[in-house]
Amino acid sequence: MNKIDILAQIRSNEKLLSLPQVLSEILDEVGKEDYSSDSLARIILKDPSLTSRLLKMANSSFYQRVTEITTVHQAVSILGVTTVKCLALSSSVFNPERISATIGVDPKDFFAYSLSIASASEKIARAAAYPNPEEAFIAGLLHDIGVLFFMHHYPEEYSQIMGGKVPADSLVDAETQIFGIDHCEIGYHLAEVWRLPDYVADGIISHHGGPQKGPSTIIQNVVALAVQLTSDRFSGFEVNLEKRMQMISELSERLSLDKARVDEISSSLLAGTISTAEYLGVDIGNIEDMLIRANQEIWRSFLTIENLFRERQELSQSLLRQEREKGAIEAKNVAMATLSHYLNNATMAIYGRSQLLRMKLSKGDTENLLAKLPGDLEVVDRSIERIVAVLEEMRDISPIDKQKYYDMSKALNIDDRIEQRLANMDASGDWVARVEMAPEAS
Repeated sequence: MNKIDILAQIRSNEKLLSLPQVLSEILDEVGKEDYSSDSLARIILKDPSLTSRLLKMANSSFYQRVTEITTVHQAVSILGVTTVKCLALSSSVFNPERISATIGVDPKDFFAYSLSIASASEKIARAAAYPNPEEAFIAGLLHDIGVLFFMHHYPEEYSQIMGGKVPADSLVDAETQIFGIDHCEIGYHLAEVWRLPDYVADGIISHHGGPQKGPSTIIQNVVALAVQLTSDRFSGFEVNLEKRMQMISELSERLSLDKARVDEISSSLLAGTISTAEYLGVDIGNIEDMLIRANQEIWRSFLTIENLFRERQELSQSLLRQEREKGAIEAKNVAMATLSHYLNNATMAIYGRSQLLRMKLSKGDTENLLAKLPGDLEVVDRSIERIVAVLEEMRDISPIDKQKYYDMSKALNIDDRIEQRLANMDASGDWVARVEMAPEAS
């Protein structure tokens, strides 16, 4: 199979997800420009199960009705055609028989995940002051219809993906490798065939941050944020935590939602999923098991965050050490260059005086030599003092990592340090002894 064949299968609309006759008639009826509530009600009455669920929904606390709704016609009028259409779809979609046991996916996990996205989408839309939050609910409810299509029509191939036999970083990457198309695009084309509203189709194709028509819409951002806030319990693929947090931040900013509001929505997802399951009459399994899984996910997230924090600490320490070592080497190079300058000046001063003394001695100018000798010896003494100070400074700055930089630069204030040493030597008068004790510079 390939993308062209799959799209042809969708467009032919033959046995597409094996939709029941009543659902096909509903889709056909609401697609007409002149459809009526009466004609739609007559079609719904053909399916006792759908009729029961429709009346139950119309009388639920969600719609806060004072009087009881007793007829399908009233229910259609209250719920609206879009809600009726999607309720009919959910009746067909959330059917455990559509998910083969060979795939390795628990239908209850998949349904719980889909309902969680629907609940989160509605909550996010309300928080973002979207005027029709039920549209977000519907878009979230049907966002993974493409996954169900793959599981229903290609169970053998999809079991390879669910079994982790396809090397990929994400579910959409694995699907593209096997089918040449992912579930987001499949869902988009299904929505077009079923003539669902544009906001549903657009929300489906972009819920993993995929392609979209022009700038993103509120519904697209809402559903995408709901996906990021909800843990994938069925596929085995998980988004990198850092990438996930970044996407949550970006999507929240687009919707003008602060962190506190997003955290509040996230913490209410489990209760919202349970409520939505009861609302639609979908079996998502034992509530206690869901709580256990939720706690396990929280613990895994905690361990992931703890490991990331430890890695960041180790990386920061390593970078600091590297930066410190680099700075120390640069500082030492600058310091050694400065000290070499001092040594050069001192040795040249001694050498210059010795040459003058030799010249006077060679000329037999003993009287002048003796007259200048005290001043020459003073120059030699001061030069030796500087050499001693430089040797001591070289010894002290060898452990360069303990030194303080000068003026936040990579240089030490060698000039001030040498002058201070010379002043101390003058004050103590023991520089001759220090010459004898001075270590050899390495």
